[in-house]
Amino acid sequence: MAEKKKATKSKSEAKPSVARVAGGGSGARAKTKNARTGASEHAATLRRSTEASPRKSAKPAKPAAKRVVARPLTRTATPRPARAERSATPAAPQPKRVRESKPLPEVPAGHAALIGSGGTTSGETIALPEALTRTEHGTGVLFQAFNAARANARQGNAATKNRARVRGGGAKPWNQKGTGRARAGSTRSPLWRHGGVVFGPNGRTYWQRLPEKMRKSAFAEAFSDQAAKGRVLVFDALPNSEAPKTSAMRAWLDGIGDTGRTIVVAEDMGEMVGRAFANLTRVEVRSVNTLQLVDLLRCETLLVSRGTLDLLALRAGGEVSA
Repeated sequence: MAEKKKATKSKSEAKPSVARVAGGGSGARAKTKNARTGASEHAATLRRSTEASPRKSAKPAKPAAKRVVARPLTRTATPRPARAERSATPAAPQPKRVRESKPLPEVPAGHAALIGSGGTTSGETIALPEALTRTEHGTGVLFQAFNAARANARQGNAATKNRARVRGGGAKPWNQKGTGRARAGSTRSPLWRHGGVVFGPNGRTYWQRLPEKMRKSAFAEAFSDQAAKGRVLVFDALPNSEAPKTSAMRAWLDGIGDTGRTIVVAEDMGEMVGRAFANLTRVEVRSVNTLQLVDLLRCETLLVSRGTLDLLALRAGGEVSA
């Protein structure tokens, strides 16, 4: 019986009474009401204080700060001059400086004018060797010699690689049978990309042999054509040959006349003389042995020293005069 009384007592302690629960609910509601009343009174107090004090004016927004860019100290602003007004009438064009052309001296057939060291001529002429003025075979041999000279000037070094010279391709790409592909033995076949070239150039020579008589006859034909036009001039000495200057050579050529594309042929021409002529446009220097058939056909004026006439006659098939 005692154990039953203890269990009943513990149950009664665990379950609160209805009155206690009711009393606790009314107290919570009272606390919530008091909190709301206090908040409303505080809001009314703040409203009254705001209305009583004058309203402060809003501050203007600050402008955005400009970005400062560093400038070099040496940079200075220079005022530009005022632009001149354009006139209604365009300015007259400046006349171009035209170089006065001086004709070459006229000489009889088979002769050449003799030029002095100052570039002037006194009217004296000199007879050219017979080998340099006669024509025998006409233009046929001249055309053939010209083609041979141009062909001999070609290098002929263009070359390609066939399948044997291309690197790689030693292994068979795939089996002969069983793959379904076409049979192939090397990746360097001409049918493949990066393969060899079938019939490409592999270096050749364009050399054409011309008989000696034809070479001499063509040389004499070209030289005689220049002599017939009066474009062959003979000089005894160059101006200031010991210490030549380009300006002196230019003045010497200007004194001769309108020479155009000029070739100067001399016996023993020093290095300084060659440099002086090399600075001039449309002027080339040749010796007796280096003078070619193409040079005779291209030049407009041929300046030859007196000592080289006999050597040029030998190249034309003549004989040396005693």
